[in-house]
Amino acid sequence: MWARFRKRFGGLSSLGYRASERTRLLLPRRKAPMRGVYQQAVLHDTYSIRARVVQRAVRLFMQPVLRYAPITPATIRAVRALDRTSAKAPRSRYVEPIGYQLGGIRVESMTHRLGPTSDMTILYFHGGAFMSGSIDTHRRICERLARLTGANVISVDYVQLPEGAVADSVQDAMRAYEGLLAMCLEPGKIVVAGDSAGGYLTMKVAELATRRGLQAPAALLCFSPLLSLDPERQDKAVERIHPVNDAYLPPKRLPKIRALWNPEGSTIEGFASPFHASAYIDSPLFMTAVEDEMLRPEVEAMSLLLANRDVQVETHIWRKQVHAFPVLADILPESRHALRLAADFARIAVGELERAVPEELSGFEPVEERLIADEVWLDESLAESFVDGETLVGEIEPWEPSAEEEILDGEFKVEGRRWFHRAP
Repeated sequence: MWARFRKRFGGLSSLGYRASERTRLLLPRRKAPMRGVYQQAVLHDTYSIRARVVQRAVRLFMQPVLRYAPITPATIRAVRALDRTSAKAPRSRYVEPIGYQLGGIRVESMTHRLGPTSDMTILYFHGGAFMSGSIDTHRRICERLARLTGANVISVDYVQLPEGAVADSVQDAMRAYEGLLAMCLEPGKIVVAGDSAGGYLTMKVAELATRRGLQAPAALLCFSPLLSLDPERQDKAVERIHPVNDAYLPPKRLPKIRALWNPEGSTIEGFASPFHASAYIDSPLFMTAVEDEMLRPEVEAMSLLLANRDVQVETHIWRKQVHAFPVLADILPESRHALRLAADFARIAVGELERAVPEELSGFEPVEERLIADEVWLDESLAESFVDGETLVGEIEPWEPSAEEEILDGEFKVEGRRWFHRAP
């Protein structure tokens, strides 16, 4: 009997597909606790099964494409054509986007009619390595920020490759910011936010506002921000305590992309890398990064630089996520958690929310014990399966939201153990 078993299944080892490796696809190995260069960073050591699945899928399907696909204007235009299909994705029924020109730049404004009221305005710059991404691809994250903050969120359609270099994107960002300053009733409550390349523009707006003598943003929200045009270089004074294993872009592709970002004859106003502009940034700053992504070392280094100047900084490092994961709030509970933290930080910065925890615990929440309307945190040993868009969750006791929570805070409607996703 044992011989027949080995004959039938023993060939798997010859393919390099051992049982232990198969097990790790569902039950990741226990790792040592996370460490941080910036000691005040909040380290999110736990992660959901769904986050692990997303990370593995990105590594399996997206990374090979980004590693080998030619980086040409034709390829970039093809990717952006695919991005436009995001306009057909489900939208919040509580938000009606309004498009107009701000400082000569096309923008889309949205306010969530069931969110908390606020005088805040959030100017949002989408990510995409200055080559992809759009208002359409990032509409859902803007809708969620509008709901969580009550702010008017304005998403900016800045120029990208191949029509313009990074220097042109920076000028578009500043034109939109100056236009907002001119029309906003509460210029002291303007928050600037962005993910990845949009985080680069967020930091450039803060730098150039100081250089030009403009009103500085009330706060900055950056999700995996690009803080330099050469994050892959190892010869900078940036401490690295974790090997880079970015789920998206291989570091070896950066030199080719950098030549397109900043071609000969193009001049970026101020510093080419926001990492060098810490002396010009005084706005309170919220940042997220992933434990092993390429951009993490400079996120922590920037946190140290600003904290040493007594600038308010709140930095969160997450395990087993993908680059700029807050954009995936329709999929990942960690993304929704990160957006809630960012929204609270912004509301505190503009004086519309007070911290409900002692100063020494500000920004820290034990996520493994957190259970709210739109987030469930489970131990990895619990089983989770997906059936026709529904999530069946282990032996968790049913949770019943109040009527108010179901309308204002609920991303999920609960019936027994079934969680049905619905756009707010």
